[in-house]
Amino acid sequence: MKRIPYHDMTILKLAVNPFVRMMNIYLYYIDGLLIDTGPSIRKRTLASVFRSLDISQAALTHHHEDHAGMAPWIVRHLGATIYCHEKKLPDLEEKASLPWYRTLFSGARRPFHAQSFPKVIQTPTHQFHPIETPGHTPDHVCLLEPEKGWLFTGDLYITPYPKVFMKEESMGAYIESLRHLRTYDYDTIFCAHEGVISNGKAKIEQKLAYLEQTRLEVIRLHRMGYTDQAIMDKLFPDNVRLEKASFGSFSRLNLIRSCYRE
Repeated sequence: MKRIPYHDMTILKLAVNPFVRMMNIYLYYIDGLLIDTGPSIRKRTLASVFRSLDISQAALTHHHEDHAGMAPWIVRHLGATIYCHEKKLPDLEEKASLPWYRTLFSGARRPFHAQSFPKVIQTPTHQFHPIETPGHTPDHVCLLEPEKGWLFTGDLYITPYPKVFMKEESMGAYIESLRHLRTYDYDTIFCAHEGVISNGKAKIEQKLAYLEQTRLEVIRLHRMGYTDQAIMDKLFPDNVRLEKASFGSFSRLNLIRSCYRE
């Protein structure tokens, strides 16, 4: 794990799984606030680090176990307040039911108590404004620090050119969320899996243009009578490593079907 100083922030970078280093996660600590908590499979590493930080609040960009897995430990051992989207509050009180490979990769997400996001998360020297940005999940939220022009994007960005979706991801919601972000001023984005990205607003616009064009092309081919497989072979002919690694949970066909399903 790396601790990276950035202005008055501490960035924690670590592999989601210590044995299969396929994906990193970045956690952001600033002024008593932790943005995302990391996966429970990294408890041994994260617990000691969290004890060294003065965490009084934690904000979850969404409920997935690589982002929320350590929330129960934080509540139990640090007494910090956990914020999440109100849609997920009842579910978080129950143990997450996960496919076996996700539990193996990220660890379980045990029950914990959280509170819905306030209008503004206040820290001694910063304000963080939650912005609803569904797409990756219905409960996805970004956090804006307007004075600094910082946008913490969870899993909304990751790459400007996605080729795979989970089944529950929504192309329409993604596009509307990215369009909505046009109404805010920010420059730097803090991605949960890619780290700090400068010129962030332009990167978000780049992803928006790609998703809009992809959806139009998929719909055009679908209306012409192309099968989903034929559309995939035409638009995304190359294998995607994540597709195989996730046992098809992330797939090109999921992305294609999301384009015309809505």
